[in-house]
Amino acid sequence: MFVELLDKLRCPHTHEDNPLIATTAVTFERYIVEGTLGCSVCLAEYRVHKGAMDMEGNFPVPALTPELLSEEESTRRAALLGLDERGGLYLVDLLGRYSIPAHLAISPDSQFVAMSVMDRQEHAVMSICGRPDTLPFAAACMRGIAFDIDVPVSLLQSAVNALAPGGRLVAPADTAVPPGVEEIARDDRSWVAQRVATPVLNVIRRASR
Repeated sequence: MFVELLDKLRCPHTHEDNPLIATTAVTFERYIVEGTLGCSVCLAEYRVHKGAMDMEGNFPVPALTPELLSEEESTRRAALLGLDERGGLYLVDLLGRYSIPAHLAISPDSQFVAMSVMDRQEHAVMSICGRPDTLPFAAACMRGIAFDIDVPVSLLQSAVNALAPGGRLVAPADTAVPPGVEEIARDDRSWVAQRVATPVLNVIRRASR
């Protein structure tokens, strides 16, 4: 796990916003290979093993077909996420991880978190073993998040929170679009929505109360 991501990690439990603190046992260059990520509020701990954050949960096993691993599919995923030369932090799901090398060819300055995996993904700056109900990321730190299957409400809500204004959320077509994002495109497989920016005037009014 890339150490520079630590400032973007948050405890996924329901309490005040709290960074996760790393205790490292083995590091290599700028990667945590073995260690623990802990919360000082609820004392939750998450093991980092062989470079991946272990969040347990289910391990979906997709039916892989040549079409899902094709160059055309990687191009489709890049378009859905809105990848471009600006770069940014993105999260991809169990199938999307196969497209990370192709995404980096399109957007070399981007970084990718691979979720729903069973071990560290070579081209990802962070790998999450398991499929948590809540993402462990700070608010507004990601430009795009793409889910492949079975997205519970809590996971969608945490994804909306983690998206920067204008960031994209991709989910299966049969998933309800959550509050906080606005649908911009849809086909028979997926929809794409964009994070709604909070109007500056409303922020000023709330701050002055």
